[in-house]
Amino acid sequence: MVDLVVGGVTRVVVGRGVLDAPTVLGDASPSICAVVTQPAVAVMAASIADRLEASGVHAPVLEVPEGVAAKAMATVEEVCRTLAGAGVTRDDMVVGIGGGGVTDLTGFVAAVYLRGIRCHFVATTLLAAVDAAIGGKSGIDIEGKNLIGAFRHPARVVIDLETLDALPPPLIREGLAEALKAGLVGDPGLFELLERDGVDAALDDVVPRSLAVKARIVGGDFEERGERVHLNYGHTIGHAVESATGIPHGEAVAIGMIGAGRASALLAGFAGEDRQREAIARLGLPVGAPPVERQAVLDLMRLDKKRRSDDIRMVLLEAVGRPLVTVVSSATVDAALTASGIPGGDL
Repeated sequence: MVDLVVGGVTRVVVGRGVLDAPTVLGDASPSICAVVTQPAVAVMAASIADRLEASGVHAPVLEVPEGVAAKAMATVEEVCRTLAGAGVTRDDMVVGIGGGGVTDLTGFVAAVYLRGIRCHFVATTLLAAVDAAIGGKSGIDIEGKNLIGAFRHPARVVIDLETLDALPPPLIREGLAEALKAGLVGDPGLFELLERDGVDAALDDVVPRSLAVKARIVGGDFEERGERVHLNYGHTIGHAVESATGIPHGEAVAIGMIGAGRASALLAGFAGEDRQREAIARLGLPVGAPPVERQAVLDLMRLDKKRRSDDIRMVLLEAVGRPLVTVVSSATVDAALTASGIPGGDL
């Protein structure tokens, strides 16, 4: 079992068969632990809720929509009203059981309901385990990705490797995109592992190494004033493609990393563009975007949270493990979008 602390606040437990009530609750002792989940993991959530009830904690289950619909303001309001109706107080807590949509929603609700209540996560997808559930960032979508949100660490994150091993291949690949990103910005050995083993890389190695990268970076820059921005490698283009096309987050990040790799080669002398592309393909991830209007992607890129004034900033690589953040010119954006498979004319 792996047990680490992120930001001095979040205790992350990684192991097998760790979905019992004591592990999910940790040192919390609420009267009510509201469970927020989605249909895809409703059976697992109901089982955990039953174990919580058996331990003496009332555990009402709130089921929210699948996918990005969970990250809507209407869903936030519905969950908050349900918590109030259930009598949840500041001495109680909420646990999000599911993927990144559920952890984003639950984290945001926990940050704003009664001005803040305790929050735990049970990450049931690889994407949530290596990225979304870790680091205390929550986000709700309006015009663009995560334009409403909060910085607030969950108190506990539980990751059951048996659950992750049983995921269908598309969900494994999606999570491996974020693991590859972690390797590219912070752990060359992790990048080499995924480059070598592809989708056969052991999650017992991939998950702890990915978590270690994020824990180190978040621990030094919780509110994304500096180094934490590096974790957005591939996301400036990726988030825009995701919003414009509706493709899964991990696939969009893979496409975004292709564009960021080209920009890195042009501006930072990155010599690993081809290696990165081959590693992405080896993971079964796309190396080009589906049909999408370039202007729609550009408009969404300009809504990116990392922008300053009207400039577009991107996270680039000088080498694997050596990221930087810089303003990019229109010509560089043009080249990056073309490399990402988004054709178009001059900007």
